[in-house]
Amino acid sequence: MLKLIIIFVAGVIETYLFTGWSLSANKGQKYLSSLLMFVYMTFYLLILDTAFKDTNSKLLILDYALSCGVGNYLRMLWEQKKK
Repeated sequence: MLKLIIIFVAGVIETYLFTGWSLSANKGQKYLSSLLMFVYMTFYLLILDTAFKDTNSKLLILDYALSCGVGNYLRMLWEQKKK
C-alpha cells in the first residue's frame, strides 16, 4: 500500500514537471526546459525501476498512469491560473 502511495505522489510530481518541460520547450526556454527534462527523466526512470521490480507491477503501472493524468491536470490548472 505504501509503495502505491509513493508511486502515485512521484508520478504526479514527474508528470507535473513533464508538462512544465513541454510548455517551457515550446516557449524556447532552453535552460529551464533542460533542467526540467533532467529532473523529469530521473523521476521517470526511478518510478519505472521500482514498478518493474515488483511482482504486482500491473497495479503499480495503473497507479502510475492515474498519477500521470492527475499531474498533467494540476499543471494545466496552474498554467490557467497564471493567465
